[in-house]
Amino acid sequence: MNFQFAKISISLFVASLLFFSCTPKQNIHGILISQKDIEKIVEGETNINFLITKYGEPTFTGAFNKNAYYQNETTRILPAGKKEIISRTILALEVNEDGTIVKKSILDLKDGIKVKKALGKTETAGSDFTFFQQIFSNLRSGRFASVE
Repeated sequence: MNFQFAKISISLFVASLLFFSCTPKQNIHGILISQKDIEKIVEGETNINFLITKYGEPTFTGAFNKNAYYQNETTRILPAGKKEIISRTILALEVNEDGTIVKKSILDLKDGIKVKKALGKTETAGSDFTFFQQIFSNLRSGRFASVE
């Protein structure tokens, strides 16, 4: 009787481990700015330091201008490792030389552009050799490290 109970308990434990390890995991990344603070931003009046002191430095800034972007993204990682974006909010701020916010806009997932990933790989010298070609080329050239 005890052996049967232990066997069932172990089976249930293993089954629950397998079940819960396959559930998708949710990640939240970035800075979430409250709707109240977004409404407080008055174009032409509000200084960028208002947001920097409350939320920290922007997620990223423009390379050639003073534009600032605060991003918040929620993703779900599926069991096979595939990443699925659930939501994305970007507060895009155009800032002048004085640090005054000139224009604000809120972008979401629909405003994004789909980028097709390159599937090929970069060819490098020797990358097209087979396993045996690599071994025999090393034997021929004597490129084995001596162990002393």
